[in-house]
Amino acid sequence: MKKLLIVAAILFITGCQTRIGDFTVASTKNMDIKKSLHRVDESKRLKGADTRHVIIIFPTSLGPNMKQAMDNAIEKSPGAVGLSNVVVYHGSWYIPFIYGQEYFTVMGNPVYEVAK
Repeated sequence: MKKLLIVAAILFITGCQTRIGDFTVASTKNMDIKKSLHRVDESKRLKGADTRHVIIIFPTSLGPNMKQAMDNAIEKSPGAVGLSNVVVYHGSWYIPFIYGQEYFTVMGNPVYEVAK
């Protein structure tokens, strides 16, 4: 009986993660590309996420937001205005009629503005 329950649980749990894209530079903040130079800190890798929870069958919000995930990553490094070598993932998992999550994850190196 235990084996049957374990097999049933494995079959009902669903989830996946998809790589949305790779970007050389991405930002949701204002970057002055004409009047200032930019420096990339390749020793640091920032990660930000935005998640929507699903309880039973009811979502707790409209959905995860890629912009919010990028903002969360950029704001982890004070003074950063963007990300370089960016990778964006979208994923979800769900245990039917119990709980699940849908999320965006953004990872990249921080970009800083440097005065000329």
